[in-house]
Amino acid sequence: MDLWRILRREALRNIQPLMLLAVLAAALNLALLTSLNDALLALDDPEGLQRLLIVFLLSAFLWRIAQGWMMNAASKRMQTALAVLRVDLLRRAVAADLPDAMAVGSSRLAQVAGPELQLLAQAVPTLVISFQSVAAILLCLLYLATLSGAAVLIVLCFLVTGGILIGRSVVRLELMSETIHEAESALSERSEHILQTLRECKLNRRRAANALADATSCAETLRKERHRFGAEYSHYFTISELTYYAALAGIIFLLPAVTNTDIATVILAGHAAAFIAYPVITIVASYPSYISAETAARSYLAVEAELKAAPQAAAQGRSGGTDDTFSTIALEGASFRHAGRDGTGSFTVGPVDMSIERGSVVFITGHNGAGKSTLIHMLLGLYPIQRGSLSVDGVPVGPDGLAAHRDRFAVVFSDNHVTRQLYGATTLDDGYAEELLDLLEMSDKVAVDGRAFTTVDLSQGQKKRLALIAALLERKPVLVLDEWAADQSPYFRRKFYREILPWLKARGITVIAVTHDDAYFDAADVQLQVDRGGIRQLLTTVPPGGIPAPDLLPASS
Repeated sequence: MDLWRILRREALRNIQPLMLLAVLAAALNLALLTSLNDALLALDDPEGLQRLLIVFLLSAFLWRIAQGWMMNAASKRMQTALAVLRVDLLRRAVAADLPDAMAVGSSRLAQVAGPELQLLAQAVPTLVISFQSVAAILLCLLYLATLSGAAVLIVLCFLVTGGILIGRSVVRLELMSETIHEAESALSERSEHILQTLRECKLNRRRAANALADATSCAETLRKERHRFGAEYSHYFTISELTYYAALAGIIFLLPAVTNTDIATVILAGHAAAFIAYPVITIVASYPSYISAETAARSYLAVEAELKAAPQAAAQGRSGGTDDTFSTIALEGASFRHAGRDGTGSFTVGPVDMSIERGSVVFITGHNGAGKSTLIHMLLGLYPIQRGSLSVDGVPVGPDGLAAHRDRFAVVFSDNHVTRQLYGATTLDDGYAEELLDLLEMSDKVAVDGRAFTTVDLSQGQKKRLALIAALLERKPVLVLDEWAADQSPYFRRKFYREILPWLKARGITVIAVTHDDAYFDAADVQLQVDRGGIRQLLTTVPPGGIPAPDLLPASS
């Protein structure tokens, strides 16, 4: 019961007050029943009827208060628990080693942290009401026992028989729910593909037809599975209803036949059995919500388990101020192997021997798939060095030092996601942002307002410029660019290599750029060629110990 594991851990701690409210609401339900039953016996007593009316109204008023408190408390607890679960999942994703976090998948993380956790929020109030309904049924049975022991036995007999039949249906519903979840995921994947490739679909009718046919097939599978679920739920619901009616019929027809129960007691017992109908229907109707929440809880716990199992040593390092006093960052005999789906190595980068001197402009070149991005991730400390070492000024960077090492770098990846918020920026009131906007020729399109860009609704090349501005506003000593110029116009590409790179170098910023622009390789101090996971140096103009740069980099704060 994965749902209960999550609820016990987060939402149901110190749950006694909530359960007491549920029992109180159920007891007040019973008070409503007993006042009505007593009224049936006092129809010829006007004063007695007035007293019972007051009891009924008071019970209804108190029930409304208890019910409201219970629902509000349940909602507050669950929303608090959801906030904790979401943030905890994101923290684990950030803390995990990058390959492990990427193996989980961003779309899967977003699905679990968003819509699937919301299913838990929607289910909890229903489950609380179901608990109250169970309490109400038990109290009604106790009241029924005070009227007739035989009546209780008859009702229990039918409830147990119906419960066995319902239990079989529940097992089938749970299996169908798993199948529906898989079908929904498949349809969501196909739908996302179509929406992300609308231009390609419009340009290729065969592609569009095949993509739509695939999505249609998934939609048809989902329709059939949901239809099966609906039919089974209808069976489940009708059995539940028939169980209730059979119990009521048992009291009306069997109780007088097998016992000497008087008519008044039969009427009261029948009324008490009828009063059980609402809580029974409530429990029955809540089950689909419970199944959906159980499936969502299972998905959450699976993702959480994967992230818990991932190495998180780097997350334990303490993040302090950026250390820009280094002279050399080096990989020595370093290698990293990408594991295939079956656990075997599919591609290895290394062993690599390379060094980055402070203040230099380093180009990393090579054909697609050679290992350039992997090499960058190793240098940044995002991929663990499986053999060899990563060092700064000859001192190996251990697990406790990875966080501080990563703080040296500002990065614009090739698939960089641009946000309006400047989360990593330092001081923004010294004119540096405006200077960068002018340098990147973006001041007529966007501005920095507070700690955010005024817009990111721009072309791909302009978004890359904003990403570079955001990276430079972090004021880190090392700037890493992964094919940054690929999305720029010929004019701006030339400006980047001939004007912006010298501007960065003059301010003491070390630049590491992955590039294919062979026409501008001369702009680098060092060119490192990556081929089949290996590396060789083609060009260097950097003296040992790095380039003494003027102190023009704006101070961090």
